[in-house]
Amino acid sequence: MPDKPSIMVVDDEELVRDVLCENLTECGFNVAYARDGQEALNMIDDGSEQPQVVITDIIMPRKEGLEVIMELRRRHPQIRLIAISGGGRTKSADFLHLAKKLGADAILPKPLDIDALEKTVRELLA
Repeated sequence: MPDKPSIMVVDDEELVRDVLCENLTECGFNVAYARDGQEALNMIDDGSEQPQVVITDIIMPRKEGLEVIMELRRRHPQIRLIAISGGGRTKSADFLHLAKKLGADAILPKPLDIDALEKTVRELLA
């Protein structure tokens, strides 16, 4: 169905990625995923995916979420961005605060509340 909003989930944790993709699909979105920031940027840059919203984890191998946010803001400013983080060795709020300063439209701490995520995605699409 072409008029479904397109979402991309970027997270290196397979379980988190699968749960988010499944729940967002059930919410009526067309969902793609990437295993890290570099894969996400490659997919968007080559046109194989054209998400309206990207949900990116912050701490990932190859290219972290903060880099993804900065590069998407520069290359694809129309894409809405949601940063998510559990924080790793530091507080997630620190990373999320920085993500917001770098251009994320919304920030959400892990573990995610799926209802809050859906509401945030819908607000960004409105």
